[in-house]
Amino acid sequence: MVSVSQTELAFYGDDFTGSTDVLESLSLRGKSTILWLRTPTQEELVGCQQYACIGIAGVSRSKSPQWMREELPAIFQRLRAMNPKYVHYKVCSTFDSSLEKGNIAVATRVGQQTLSPNWTSIVLGTPKIKRYVCFGELFADYLGDTFRIDRHPVMSCHPATPMSEANIALHMHNLGEVACQSINMADYLSGAATEKLLQAIDSKKVVVFDSYDQGTLSQLGSLIHQHSQQGIHFSVSSSGFEDALYPQAEASESVSISAVEQILALSGSCSPITQSQIIHAIEYGFEPIKVDMRKMTTDQDRQVMLKSIVEQCVTIIRAGGSPLVYSALGPKDEDLSFVKQQQINNFDQKLGQMLGEITYQVRTRTQIQRIAVAGGDTSGYCMQSLKVDALTFIAPFCPGVPLCQTLSGDSQSHGVEVALKGGQMGGQDFFVKLVKGTHHG
Repeated sequence: MVSVSQTELAFYGDDFTGSTDVLESLSLRGKSTILWLRTPTQEELVGCQQYACIGIAGVSRSKSPQWMREELPAIFQRLRAMNPKYVHYKVCSTFDSSLEKGNIAVATRVGQQTLSPNWTSIVLGTPKIKRYVCFGELFADYLGDTFRIDRHPVMSCHPATPMSEANIALHMHNLGEVACQSINMADYLSGAATEKLLQAIDSKKVVVFDSYDQGTLSQLGSLIHQHSQQGIHFSVSSSGFEDALYPQAEASESVSISAVEQILALSGSCSPITQSQIIHAIEYGFEPIKVDMRKMTTDQDRQVMLKSIVEQCVTIIRAGGSPLVYSALGPKDEDLSFVKQQQINNFDQKLGQMLGEITYQVRTRTQIQRIAVAGGDTSGYCMQSLKVDALTFIAPFCPGVPLCQTLSGDSQSHGVEVALKGGQMGGQDFFVKLVKGTHHG
C-alpha cells in the first residue's frame, strides 16, 4: 500500500454545504485544503500531500442509522488512513437530527468505534453565523433575533428534523444514550474548565463546550490543543471547531469576487430564507423556471421536463440572462404537499441528480462559468451528478458559504465556480451578489 504523510486535520461533512463551510474556515486561516466530493482512493490521497487538511463531503445528514452503521466505518477508516491529528465529523450548527434521519448520536458512536480517539468533543457555537451555545444550550439567529433552538421559528418545525430539545447533552442522550459532559461559561470564568475536562476524558464522556464569542472559542481551542497531543482527537462539531482550533487572524478576507454578467442558479430548498432569496433574485431580473414535482414520479415525465428546462436555460443564457431553476417557493409550496402524499422514495436525491444533469447539459452548451445551488442535500447530489471530484477555495462570499472551484476529470465540469448553500444560509441578496460580485477588506 502506498503511504500517506500525516494530515493535520481530516473531516467528513454530513452534507455538502456544511463541508464547504469547513473548507472556507480552514482556507481563511491559511490551511491549504481540498474537499473531495466522494471518497478518494489511496493513490489520490498520495497526490494530496501538499494539502494540510483533507475533507470528504457526504450525505449522512439525510441517511438512516442503518446506512450510517454500514457506510460510515469505511469512511472513518479512510480518514484515519490520512494520519490526522484531528478528525472532524462536521454537522450543521443547528444540530438538527432525529432518531431515523441523520442521527448524530449513531454517527458519534460509529466514529468512536472506528477511530478509537483519545476523547471526543462537540463545538457548535459559531458566532460568525450567529450560532451560540450557553450553559450547554443551543441558540440561533433568525432575521436579527436570537432564539433557543427549540423555539426557533424555522428549526423547531423543520420538516425532516424538527428540534424539540435545546440542551445538547440531553439531545444526544435522546438520540442514542451518548453520555456527555458540558463545560460552560461559568467553568471558563472560575478556572474549573481544565479539571472538568480531565474528569470527562477519564470517564469517556463526550465534551460539550460553550462557545458564544471569539474569546470562548479561543479558550476551548486551547483546551482541545493542549489535551490532544497523542493519538486522534475526534470532534462532532460545526465549523466552530476550526474557528476554535485556529483562532489566528483570517488570511484571505481581502480576496474579492469579480462581477459577472450572468450565473446559473438552482434551488432544491424549501426554506423561507431561500424563498426570500428567490423572490429577490426574480425582482432583480433572474428568469424563474419552476420544477414541476408532479413530473418527478415517472422517468419518462422527468426526462421530458429535464429537456425542457435545459432548453429554457440555454435560451435565457444566450440572451444574456440568468436562469433560476427552483423546486419550491418556501415551506408552503403546494408541490411539497404532493411529494409528501406520494411518498416518493429518495426524492431529495432524485431532485438533486436532475439539477446536476441540467447543470451539466447547460454547461456543455453555454460554458456558463458561475453556478449557485441552494439546499444542503440538493447540492451534494447535484455536484455528484455534475461529475465533480473535488473543490478548492476561491474566496469568502457570505458567512459559511464560500465561492469554490471544481476539480474534475471531465473538462465540462472542471474549473467551474460554484457557491453551495444550505437552506438557512445567506442574505436576501444571495443570488444577486453572485452576479454583482463582492469586495472584502
